[in-house]
Amino acid sequence: MQRREFLKLSGLAGVSLYAFPEYLLAEESSGDGYKAIVVVLLHGGNDSINMFIPSGDDAKKGYANYASIRTSLKVENVDLSDKLTVTEGKLSLGSGAENPYYQNGTISDAYTKGFYRHSGLDVATNALMPELAHLVNQNRVAIVANMGTLIEPATKAELLAKAKPRPPYLFSHNSQRRLWFTGESSTQNRHGWAGILADNIPNINNGSIYGMNISIDNGSHMLYGENSGYLNISRSGPDSYKSINRTLYNEWLAKENNNPYHKLYNRMRKHSFNMQDVLVNDWVNNSPTFSSTNAYGEELFSAPSFTTLGVKSADGVGTRLQEKFKAVAKLAYIGKNTGLKRQIFYVQHGGYDTHGNQKQQHGKILRELSMALGDFQLALDEMGMSDEVTTFNISDFGRSIGNNGNGTDHAWGGHYFAMGAAIKGGVYGTLPDLTLGGEDDLTQKGRLIPTTSTSQYYGTVLKWFGVDDATMNLVLPELSNFDVKDLGFYV
Repeated sequence: MQRREFLKLSGLAGVSLYAFPEYLLAEESSGDGYKAIVVVLLHGGNDSINMFIPSGDDAKKGYANYASIRTSLKVENVDLSDKLTVTEGKLSLGSGAENPYYQNGTISDAYTKGFYRHSGLDVATNALMPELAHLVNQNRVAIVANMGTLIEPATKAELLAKAKPRPPYLFSHNSQRRLWFTGESSTQNRHGWAGILADNIPNINNGSIYGMNISIDNGSHMLYGENSGYLNISRSGPDSYKSINRTLYNEWLAKENNNPYHKLYNRMRKHSFNMQDVLVNDWVNNSPTFSSTNAYGEELFSAPSFTTLGVKSADGVGTRLQEKFKAVAKLAYIGKNTGLKRQIFYVQHGGYDTHGNQKQQHGKILRELSMALGDFQLALDEMGMSDEVTTFNISDFGRSIGNNGNGTDHAWGGHYFAMGAAIKGGVYGTLPDLTLGGEDDLTQKGRLIPTTSTSQYYGTVLKWFGVDDATMNLVLPELSNFDVKDLGFYV
């Protein structure tokens, strides 16, 4: 055996287990049916103001104020809603110039072409996100306005006078992501909120090797607990390791079996192989295939051609995120049909740190995100799991309302979304005053002070997930600082 093969076993490329084997010995417990959470990190700090564009008439919170500040980066006040073709409840997109967002065949022009207005809402969805706009129109998406890491309610005056605390290292990528991962806005020195939850309901999945927390491709501090870990699975599925001769490997380890390290590693190896066998078998034999088609009439999670998309190949719209969501769909199906009760999935999508070239870069990733979300919800519909899975996004922070010419800078509050058939549509929280230096701007650049906290956001989802009050206090200790514990976006 080559050293490379030996090292692969300790890392399990394709599948990694970040937990002690004892975690898998949980006693049997009962549950109330299957539910899953899918957490999507928009890595880098999403410009949510150009994803969900202010479309109302309010002098401070509406489109006119937004446009006067955003200038060259503003999305045009053009309503494209009538270009969304819906047949029997399903969105249908054309090819090339038939796409509602098509503008000169480029992503950067399509990015600011216009938006999809939503009846009764004062925010609209960017033109490059027709699938997400359709889900908003179906009342399957809740938009949570001006949210961010917030320790307790605070006004601008209180924050400037230091009468109320700010989250540590505000506007720093790593620090703010860490706070999102811990679920506590005052400290980074804490395990992840999903890991803490797994610590406190360890029996929920009856000792399954899947545990509760699963990451696709990228690991996350969010999934680490004190006594629990997570599976890290490649978007292409687990590796069967057929290249490894297990008989020879067993004989090799047995030669030094009196060494305590080798004894421990031998137990880990046996567990790894057993786990791998189950995962590969489930992935190959127990996961679904999809007969539904996407908005382009093509196979779900497929890669539409650049001609179909109506953009240049140089714009680089990719399908990696779709592949990750396809893996989540398969694993959720496996989880439900093998008797699991609760699962939390982590998916990461990069490229959101848009200090420059924002029209092209942000436009590209918004198109990728919308396609992936649309395909994923269609897959859940086909599997009959639409009301059992909630997908919601997080990000490092929002971005500045003021622009720096062709990009935006690190900020604080922003708009977020939660998606699923159990979701009640609408806008939740409070739309902000966008005025530079205004009552909701901590600085003079449009760094919005959140009026809704991450604790409230998480708390709303976890209440639906079935978390009781005592456990909620352990997972989200700052939730008690807010009068509103449930934002109300579930039916």
